[in-house]
Amino acid sequence: MSTSLERLALSLTGAPEGLLLAGLSGGADSVALLRLLHLRCGPGRLRAVHVNHGLRGAASDGDEAFCRALCGQLGVPLDVVRVTLPADCSEGEAREQRYAAFARVYRERQAGALVLAHHLEDQAETVLMHLLRGSGSRGLAGMAEHSRAAGMYIWRPLLRVSRRELRDALTGAGQPWREDASNLDPRFLRNRVRQELLPAMERISPGAGRRIATAADLMALDEAYWTRETGRFLGEHAGGDWLHIAPWEALHPALRQRAVRAWWAQAAPVNLQEKSLSARQTEEILALPENGWLNLPGGLRLYRGRHCLHLLPEGSGGGQASEAPAENRIPEGIRLTRNPSMGEPGDGALAQEVPADWGQDLTLRVMAPGDWIRPFGSGHRRELGEYLRERDIDLPFRGRIPLLCRGREVLLAAGVGAGDVPPYSPDRANVRLTWQGAMPWRLR
Repeated sequence: MSTSLERLALSLTGAPEGLLLAGLSGGADSVALLRLLHLRCGPGRLRAVHVNHGLRGAASDGDEAFCRALCGQLGVPLDVVRVTLPADCSEGEAREQRYAAFARVYRERQAGALVLAHHLEDQAETVLMHLLRGSGSRGLAGMAEHSRAAGMYIWRPLLRVSRRELRDALTGAGQPWREDASNLDPRFLRNRVRQELLPAMERISPGAGRRIATAADLMALDEAYWTRETGRFLGEHAGGDWLHIAPWEALHPALRQRAVRAWWAQAAPVNLQEKSLSARQTEEILALPENGWLNLPGGLRLYRGRHCLHLLPEGSGGGQASEAPAENRIPEGIRLTRNPSMGEPGDGALAQEVPADWGQDLTLRVMAPGDWIRPFGSGHRRELGEYLRERDIDLPFRGRIPLLCRGREVLLAAGVGAGDVPPYSPDRANVRLTWQGAMPWRLR
């Protein structure tokens, strides 16, 4: 049975809600995608976007003119974005500029999904490229049918459809397309995989491309499980810029590596969140000693404290982290509450009973230069940084701890201890001061 556009259109299931923004280059794959979406979803919820890189002169303008004519014929609105690239730009640079253009149109049109025409051979080529680069299971899972990148929901409905099926369907419908000569340029790794490696594998074992794509599906299923487990672990044992070391080191090595890479990705800039740390960078994190520093992509530095890993902005450290707070405000979610007495003194770290009429002229803030504390019961004045160091508080946490102060004197340090507060007496009216909220500096 010959392939037809109508038959292929029936295989497009799981379309996201909202406006579908189809990437249209003018090549066979994207033309087939547009025709299939037009048949399956109708022109009413369909829009196309074409990026003219201008790298091939008149040929690039010819692609744009072809896309305009096709969309006019189908009644599909078209956005054209022109970008300027250097003549010697890499495949990766062109891709980044193309996705940036897609993202701008996506936001402007309030699209529900960007739809891309990657097909079965594209998937096989992607897996082989990742294999050549030494990728782990995430890379070997290839491209996902449904994913998110650069703030866009991306749908790739053709990953199980072959290049030949798409071209046969276009030929059968009398639908022309444009050929891009740059797809033959051997300077690009993908072109060499497409022209040399995958055909050689097909000669050795016919059907290799389809089986590689099937293996990617299986790998993606495994990766989905690991992603869920990684998210569960980080939800319990990490914050945006810290990760609790003890439970992390107790993980199986496979999950330990995934957890630290996912934790970095959450803190990385948006343009890097779809990428991953390299195997070498991951190994360096695993081997980092206490008080060690490591530069990571995204303008971040990793510091290993006694109890947590910390991600800090570029420029932090240089042998020693700063105790000064990045922002002079109490961390979100932590508060000091005043409650009825429970008839016992409290531990000083999370709760402290004080006279009901005590607490005049006190302020709630974080560390500032010159702060000091007279630890409860000691009678000796200590510099606050030294006190926190003796309490085994990781250096990057010290400037984030909420403090109840009278001038430069610290009377209560959240989750750490009490200073020179009145001793508890059951013979007077008392209230209970209680710290509430997440205090990761208490982790051991």
